[in-house]
Amino acid sequence: MIEREPSLVDTAWTLYTLAPTEVEFWQAVESRVHTRLRHERCRGGWERFPLWS
Repeated sequence: MIEREPSLVDTAWTLYTLAPTEVEFWQAVESRVHTRLRHERCRGGWERFPLWS
């Protein structure tokens, strides 16, 4: 069970902890040539893969 710091989390709230294995980011620019990246968790940290740009 996760211990809560009383001053940070109201006891009436439900607290969740996430441990993602992959995350996607989309960086938009005015020229509309956007960059989309996927980060995957691996043994040494995170690897980055371009999806399209």
